[in-house]
Amino acid sequence: MTTVRIQLGLLLSVFLFGGCQHQLMQTEQNQQLGVAVQPIRNESGWAGLEADRATDMVAERLARDGNLFVPPTDRVRAALAELGLERARTPAELDRLADVLGVQTILSVSITACDPYPPFVMGLEGVLHERRIHEANPLDPVQTDASPFDPGAQPAPELQASRAGRVFDARDADTASDAKTWSRSRVGHDAPLKELDSYFRYAADRLLEALMATKPNAGM
Repeated sequence: MTTVRIQLGLLLSVFLFGGCQHQLMQTEQNQQLGVAVQPIRNESGWAGLEADRATDMVAERLARDGNLFVPPTDRVRAALAELGLERARTPAELDRLADVLGVQTILSVSITACDPYPPFVMGLEGVLHERRIHEANPLDPVQTDASPFDPGAQPAPELQASRAGRVFDARDADTASDAKTWSRSRVGHDAPLKELDSYFRYAADRLLEALMATKPNAGM
């Protein structure tokens, strides 16, 4: 397993499995893991969707247990503005944003479908972009002798990403049942089949779980 795969697995395990947090943090030499949430893209076609509010809810979910460093969403927006970007898209832009925010991973989410009236429909796609690792090889004479190192002499490490997506349609009996199960196990008092905000939280939670289940792959 590569260093990137190990870091991503640790990162996702922190916010999804609270009981293992302390042990996982020790394996990273007690350094707090971090993930920044980019402004969510609204591609649903429904203009009434509050993308900023949705972004805040995802960030709040990630930060809920307290052991994962999640920069405030307004700080992420400010960092993007400083870089002259609406959102980071290319590997270089994602690396720069991660550097500015002091995180290892950038989460990008798109809302692909939304029916705001019960039974709700919420389509979500997410990508976790893992910061590229530049590691020196101590046995590489190019990097250990006195000659200057030419970064163009070797291909740059590819961006590692984990992807997931799904349309959560409450008209589907299995989805409706799963939403009720989530409500009882996660929040208890919320009604995801009656409240749009709660249904979005349910869909976002399941999206994050799906992202953890996928293996990192090279490319965007």
